[in-house]
Order: sequence, then structure tokens, then C-alpha cells
Amino acid sequence: MITNGGGFVPVLSNSKSGWGCAKNMIEYEVQQRYPVSEETYDVIVVGGGTAGATAAIAAAMIGANTLVVERNGFLGGSSSGGQVTPMMHAGLVGNADSSSINADLKRRLCKVGYGAADPYENDGWFNPEMLKFIVEDMYLEKGGHVLYDTEFIEAVCEDGGITGIIVHNKGGMQVIQGRVVVDCTGDADVAFSAGAPCLTGYEANHQNQAPSLRFMVGNIDTRKLQDYLRSISQPIILEDPFLELASAWETESPLRDVFQKAVSDGVLDYEDGRYFQAFSVPGMAGVLSFNCPEIQQIHDCLNPYAITEIMITGRKMIQRLHRFLKLYLPGFTDSYILSAATMPGIRESRRIKGHYVLSEIDYNNRAKFEDAIARTAYPVDIHGVCDEKKLAVEPMKRGEYFEIPYRSLVPLAINNLLVAGRCISTTFIAQSAIRIQAVCRATGEAAGIAAAYCARSQINCNEFDGRIVRRIMIQNGACL
Repeated sequence: MITNGGGFVPVLSNSKSGWGCAKNMIEYEVQQRYPVSEETYDVIVVGGGTAGATAAIAAAMIGANTLVVERNGFLGGSSSGGQVTPMMHAGLVGNADSSSINADLKRRLCKVGYGAADPYENDGWFNPEMLKFIVEDMYLEKGGHVLYDTEFIEAVCEDGGITGIIVHNKGGMQVIQGRVVVDCTGDADVAFSAGAPCLTGYEANHQNQAPSLRFMVGNIDTRKLQDYLRSISQPIILEDPFLELASAWETESPLRDVFQKAVSDGVLDYEDGRYFQAFSVPGMAGVLSFNCPEIQQIHDCLNPYAITEIMITGRKMIQRLHRFLKLYLPGFTDSYILSAATMPGIRESRRIKGHYVLSEIDYNNRAKFEDAIARTAYPVDIHGVCDEKKLAVEPMKRGEYFEIPYRSLVPLAINNLLVAGRCISTTFIAQSAIRIQAVCRATGEAAGIAAAYCARSQINCNEFDGRIVRRIMIQNGACL
């Protein structure tokens, strides 16, 4: 973080003195080193992923002059580049959406044959490649601006607020000015850079959940595969065109026995079979998307060397898994690796400490809030790090849910910053129950609405009434 006083931790301030002085401060501090954008955006969304693209759409819908800064060449993040498909069911009756934008996205995907609803209320099956096109169209239709291939570097701060962000792209280092910033980096990078207090990992050992690297395999004879699974009495969770199969060492099943034989034969390593899951993809006949391999030896998802190891180790595991599929599972004989995700599947890393820290107590109490901007009944879902069975959480019954308040999007210490996605203010356990796409998009929509109103009315985000956000979301069609 660059500050006018040369310090590194901003002071909490309710003063609005930062409004309108962005240009002067940036000129004073950094203009000699980096060019400064002539335009000051109402809202800058850093990270155009699952939450970020939604936040940008929501802000632009209201008429805010909005910019998305995205390091990839596409929007969608983990749901597109990370190939995280299908969207997990939020556990709400009818798979109701807290985000009207998420509901619209699913409708658009279905309309063109790249989305679908299964027989079990999940209408979130989608094609990750086509999601890139549709999300981009949704945003540009609202008049939004985007900078691809642009990396966030640092926040420029004064008087408890962010007056601009330093970015790097083919044009070099530059400063972009904005009135309100929405951090949708997934890792709370902007909040951390600005000096907002953050948390990471399981409170007992500070380790992060195990990451994955997803991949897709093409030219599969899915009928032959299903016939084989039936022949070995392997439960098939869903039938074509919604094929899903899974295996894990902790779960007894015929498919697990096949994995054990492959390990004994030297085709697989033990780690390769720890967690295995695959789903069919709408609009891609003969293709399965794999929610694996899981790289359980990685416990620090903020370490750049560890991120590199995820990609290298993951690709080696993908090659072993595909060889196993071709040798041991009928239907894969003529298959090929269609693609590997271009980004690692990070389930959890850094989280902000906000004005409300959502916890497992809220989960168990099925907590409701006046400023609720999302609801979910998704279970506590922790990969590695700790034994879920030993956690004091009560599984949801049908019709039960808990809510996320607007205050969990508002970090401490920074007055014009909002955070959306998997890095909002929660405990480690609660985070595992709110990190799915439907919920992340709801937090993004809420942040985008609040950011637009705060920017245009010159209101600090930490003073804005979250009940207003909730009311607007309901008017837009959200189930809240």
C-alpha cells in the first residue's frame, strides 16, 4: 500500500475528506513514477471472476461508470477458466437464487443449449467455455468497461480510503482512479494491500483447504461407461445427460476397488485416488469435467511457489488419471485430454475481518439478518486440513437456511472498499459453506449495488445501510 504519510496501516476514519481529492493525492505521491488515468471511475471491480463479473454487472445496471480489472483474458474466473462445473446446489427449495443476475445467467445458458437443469432441482449445469462469452455479453450490454490482461499491484490510500489502484499490463505500470473499489480477487488482495485486517486458514493450524486442478476429457463413450459401472454395481449418481461419478478412499465402492488395483499396478499414486469426481457438460457430448486431482500436500494457497506446484503437480496427476481411465474404465479407450484448467482451484485462502464475522454459530442457529444479501443451505464442505465429522455443526434439513449480512462484505479500516466472493468476513468453517458460485454471485451483486450507490452519493461503504441493498435485490428478483 502507498500512503500519503509513508505508513503501512491506514487509520479507521469516518471522514469523507478523501472524496474528490484522489487526483491531488495521486499526483503528489506516485505521478512521477506512473501515469495516472484521466478518468475517475465510479466503481472499480478488481477481479472479474464469479463474484467480480456479477458485481460489475450490478454496478453498471444502476448506471455507475464501472471498470473491471481482470488478469485473465476473459470473465468468469473459477467458473470459466477454473472449469468449476456444475454450480453446486445452494440447498434451497427449488434451488432459489439470492442473485437475480445468477438466475439470468443460468437462463441465458439454457436458452442457447449450454446450460441445463437436472431432475434434482439443480438448474446450474453449464458449459464453462461458453460462460465466458455470455458473462462478457451481460456486462458489456450494461455499458461496462473492462481491462483484460491487467494485474492489480497495489492500493493507493489516504484518509482511510482507496483513491486509486496501481496496475500492470502491456502499457506498463499505471494508476487508475476510482471512487469505490470492490475486491473480488478471491484472496482479498486489495483489502490486504490497503491494510485492512485479514485472516487465513483454519484457526487451529492456519492451513488452507486443499486446492485442485480441474480438467476435461473428450471423446468418451458415456453409454459404454455407464454400462460398465452398472456391471460392477457402482452407484451412478445421475444418468446421461447428467452423468456424475465419484470415488474416494474413505468411501467403500466398487470403483474404489478399481482405483486400488491401479495403485497396486503402479499406474496411479495413492494421492491420485484420494478424491475423484466427474460431471457431464451441457453442449459437449462425450465430455466429462473432472473435479480433481486434489493436491492435498498444499496448505498455503497464498504462497506463489505453492501455486506453481499446484499447476505442475496437478498436470502430472491429470496425465496419470487419464492413463488410468483409458486402461481401466470402458468408454475411455479412445478419449483424450480436452483441456486443463488455466487457473488453480483455490477453495480458501485469505479472508477479510469485516464489520460482521459470519461463523459456524450462525450456521447452527440458521441466522437471519435485517441486512441479509444472500441465503444458503449448502453444507460445511472442507477438503483436507481437519476432520469435518468432528466439527460441531448441525446439518441443514430441507427448508432450513442461514443468511449472509451486508456487513460481512465491509472490511474494517477502509471506508470505500467492499469485498465479495469467497474472501468475505467469515470464520474458516463458515467460509466452507458459502464459497459456492450461487452465493458468491449474490455477494457480488450486493457489493456492486452498494458500490454504485456509495460512489454516486458520496457515502462511505461502512456507513451505507445494507437493508437498502437487500430491498433492491428483492426488487430485481432475488429470493431473500
